[in-house]
Amino acid sequence: MKTNFDPKSHGYSFINRFEFKGFSKFLKTVSNKFIYGMCGGMVFSALDFYFDQKKIPDYPKVDQIPEIYAKYLWKRQAESTSFSVLLKIVLLAGLTTKKSIQKSITYELPIIIDRLNDKLPAPLVIIRSSLLQNPTHNHQVLVTGYEDHEDHMKLLMYDPNHPKSEPYLIIQKNEELLIQQSTGEPVRGFFVNSYSYRFSYLVNN
Repeated sequence: MKTNFDPKSHGYSFINRFEFKGFSKFLKTVSNKFIYGMCGGMVFSALDFYFDQKKIPDYPKVDQIPEIYAKYLWKRQAESTSFSVLLKIVLLAGLTTKKSIQKSITYELPIIIDRLNDKLPAPLVIIRSSLLQNPTHNHQVLVTGYEDHEDHMKLLMYDPNHPKSEPYLIIQKNEELLIQQSTGEPVRGFFVNSYSYRFSYLVNN
């Protein structure tokens, strides 16, 4: 089962890697760059354009994004990381990997499947780190379809860290519950994010 969201045409061409260079305006001796991601903003804005039925801007590199569009991404990033989202991240990160995976499969997977069966992509927050690890390692993706096999299920994704490709999560159905990502990143659990449609950046321009 697949939705009509195609990561290669509805997702961004650039990778989720932004650099903050603001300090260099004041301190020329500062050489270290602050690297950050806006995966939630990229996922939410990609959905905005998808539901608008408008072509997403094809900026090939992050440094080619105009400032006004970067502000739009920042706004959607903030809206994708609400207090309730941060609380869910803390709660899942505080569990053991086994319990977090079990909770994700038991409660969150049916929600994802229901959305996909209704032809609606599902924004997902992936837990990669425990409470004692770097919280910025956690990630947001968009589930665009699934494949149900006898011993496992695949969740197909648009992942801002892997533009113009279609990585996937593998959920094992055997007694040893396990979630793996095809691109190798660790997965301790996941939950469906609450997305609300917003007029995309270009609608009123």
